[in-house]
Amino acid sequence: MKTFYKIVSAVGLSILILNNSNAQVKTTTTTTKLNDSTIITTKITDSTVVKKKTEIDLSIGSKDKEDSKYPRAFGGITFSRIDWGFSRIMDDGAFSLSDENQFLKYKKASNFGFDVAQFGVRASDNFKTYISAGFEWNYLRLENNILLNENTSPISYEDGDIEYKKNVFTTTYLRMPLTFEWRSDKNRKGERVKVAFGAMTGVLLKGTQRLKSKENGKQKFKDNYSLASFQYGPFIRFGYDDFGIFAKYYVNDFFEKSPAQKNLNNLAFGLTLGF
Repeated sequence: MKTFYKIVSAVGLSILILNNSNAQVKTTTTTTKLNDSTIITTKITDSTVVKKKTEIDLSIGSKDKEDSKYPRAFGGITFSRIDWGFSRIMDDGAFSLSDENQFLKYKKASNFGFDVAQFGVRASDNFKTYISAGFEWNYLRLENNILLNENTSPISYEDGDIEYKKNVFTTTYLRMPLTFEWRSDKNRKGERVKVAFGAMTGVLLKGTQRLKSKENGKQKFKDNYSLASFQYGPFIRFGYDDFGIFAKYYVNDFFEKSPAQKNLNNLAFGLTLGF
């Protein structure tokens, strides 16, 4: 039994010495005599035991360091720059309509649009440029009881004896603005002042006239109504955080192949969300 204890003690001493980390271990020899004839010797040569280190990076992180590299591209699906405001038809630079255009006299007019995709380049933390795609609607709540003729050019209409409770003329465009945007540094709340400007372009998708009367109930007609196939013009946005205001002016004629409506343009302005 004593012999067993001596063996265990010798082995344990060897393990203890080997597990001594971060230290230089000199050569030592431990000898145990068993039954006056057997000798067990444990020899440890010079070695350095190094404990493996695990490093933890407490900096902001490599991802943020990568994000600070400019210029860099960005893009994808989005739902932003939601515009909702007023619309005004300008006749040769004036807000009042000429005699030839009195059929477009309206009670109310509004503009609505948003972007669904974007792709661009961020040059710095304060400046980026991008092209986006979305949809835009312009609504004219007509005052006169007229019915626009379909499949005609130039634009024409018929005066009706029916009194319409609702007579809305709507244009629908696929919009594709090119934007240059500047934003200030973040304030204490992490918010910024933003300014964006550029060229707003659009391709006609359809024109729609919605009618509602006692005699015919609800009616809906779709046609291009000689509307401009392509619209274009400058725009500007001012904003703070996610809110702002916008103004757009389309320099193209509202109708095409319609000489009497030449220099009839559309101006829109209002509020922007998700700017």
